[in-house]
Amino acid sequence: MIKVRVDAFLMAALLIISLSFSVFSEVSAQAPYFPLKPVRFKVVKAVWGDVDDEINAAPGDVNIPLLVTIQNIGNSTTTGLSMKLILQQPFTNMSGGKYAYAHYEGSISPGMTGTSRFILNIDPDATPGEYTLKMVISYLMVVTGVGKTLYMAMETEVDVPVLIMGTRYLVIYSVGVSPREVQPAGNFTVSGTLVNTGSKSLYNVNVSISSPALIRGSSMFIGQVDPNIPRPFSFLLQVRRGLPNGTFPLRIHVTYQDLSLGVTHMNSITTAVRVQQRQIAFKPVKPAERSPVEMIVEIILRLLQFFFGFSPSSTSEYGYGGT
Repeated sequence: MIKVRVDAFLMAALLIISLSFSVFSEVSAQAPYFPLKPVRFKVVKAVWGDVDDEINAAPGDVNIPLLVTIQNIGNSTTTGLSMKLILQQPFTNMSGGKYAYAHYEGSISPGMTGTSRFILNIDPDATPGEYTLKMVISYLMVVTGVGKTLYMAMETEVDVPVLIMGTRYLVIYSVGVSPREVQPAGNFTVSGTLVNTGSKSLYNVNVSISSPALIRGSSMFIGQVDPNIPRPFSFLLQVRRGLPNGTFPLRIHVTYQDLSLGVTHMNSITTAVRVQQRQIAFKPVKPAERSPVEMIVEIILRLLQFFFGFSPSSTSEYGYGGT
């Protein structure tokens, strides 16, 4: 009796172990494979402009596109990529904020690249050189197994190198001030020349001049400036009354647009005008020169007046003086 119960117990235990192993094997075969590490990215390129129209970025550029290309160096496909560029001086977004956003449509397989487009502004006082910006990438990592596909939300951070050049496409040269010295409330002229050193036309070119010494600033709309064709400009200006003697700065500011990219560029230079109050010199009045005869007559009259009491009026009465 006891032997029968033991055999039944052993058979039940073997059955449970067999079923458990079968279920575990089936679950293991169907379960997805999870990578040990999230997908990693690296920035392979960061340029200004467009894919087929790369340009130089300079201080003062507004609404300039920045293209950032990243490469998937992991072993899983990614999709739903969203990028946040963390900005610092001298960069801001279009509204002056410190974050710029972009999205990438589609998936990036292992080893492949994807490019996103940001729109930035560059401060006019920026120093040319290379800067490094942080970019946060949020994405879905595609995890596949036998009959199953999962999407895992992940996030990583990369460095983006950004270059600002000192070269601008529109150059201001041959600036002159005439006259170089002017008195308060006086007029003078500032003239110069613009030249487009790029390979395509620039539009909506506007030149303005400002200074604390001027009664009012002035501006001139030039319009289109084609490559390598000099365009002169000139301003007739007036300084304020009551200015002290000294040298005052004159800032010439030029704005222009690249319509194909929607970028507004800026360039400026500073010259100066000298304000000097004119001094009026007072010369002493010299006595009228007299001839020798007149001097002798004066001496004789003085002697007559001393010895005889005669005066010039009395001599005139008797016919000795006057006409």
